[in-house]
Amino acid sequence: MKKSIKIGTRDSLLAIKQAELAAKEIKSILKQVDIEIVKIKTKGDKILHKTLDKIGGKGLFVKEIERALLQRDIDVAVHSMKDMPDEMPKGLTLGAVLKRENAMDAVVCANNMTWEKLPKGATIGTGSLRRKTQLLALRSDFNVVPIRGNIVTRLQKLEQGFDAVVLAVAGLVRTEQHQKISHVFTLQEMIPAACQGILALQIRENDLYLKQAMQKINNENAFVCQKAERAFLEQIGADCHAPAGALAKIQNGKLYMKAMFYTDRILQSEGYDSIENAEHLGKMLAMEIKRKEHII
Repeated sequence: MKKSIKIGTRDSLLAIKQAELAAKEIKSILKQVDIEIVKIKTKGDKILHKTLDKIGGKGLFVKEIERALLQRDIDVAVHSMKDMPDEMPKGLTLGAVLKRENAMDAVVCANNMTWEKLPKGATIGTGSLRRKTQLLALRSDFNVVPIRGNIVTRLQKLEQGFDAVVLAVAGLVRTEQHQKISHVFTLQEMIPAACQGILALQIRENDLYLKQAMQKINNENAFVCQKAERAFLEQIGADCHAPAGALAKIQNGKLYMKAMFYTDRILQSEGYDSIENAEHLGKMLAMEIKRKEHII
């Protein structure tokens, strides 16, 4: 009998596109399987009248999907890795991460405006405190307004009086809306969320069949970078919705990382280490920021 694999994902345009990417990768290894995408509503999708930091709790976009995985309603869970809490439920494991899409944040402006020409007091939409603090560091005159919802909903804000919205480049690329980008932030302008642009494929710990397949599609570069970035979050004591950012890159055989955390001001740290010391690098940068917090 032909084996069937059910992939669980959030019920949004971006999430479904990401599940399709995962399905393509799995199909490249397990050519004989049938793949079905199962859409699941999460708490984070249902509560849209509050900003993420106000809802509280970890795993706002993953818990319901993880529950379906544990209950064997699905076989693989696909998550944006930046939404995943530090710890996974017992019985689940990270099967693989896929090649990273562009990790940076971008501005989409209304009426073909450019980032450089945004007027004084421009209204900018973002649901992220991390983005808000860095935006105001660049332009203190901005009126940064919290927005929630999927990519389509956020882009519609540009027709409702917003001058611009800030979104992840990865989401715009995956939903084929990257042509709308007005400006991609540099790492000097805005440090992205830890693991932004990385897709995580989660499976049951005891699923040896899928474990073997996942080893073949796991992207080593992205895997190393997410280890460093998640180690930073864990050490700094931040969850995935806190005003923290981190980006690791492999450069000339070394691992480079830059990170930020906001308390009452933006604190940054950066450094290099060997690829084997990915987690150590993340922890060291977090400790450096903690030292700065008490010294400055």
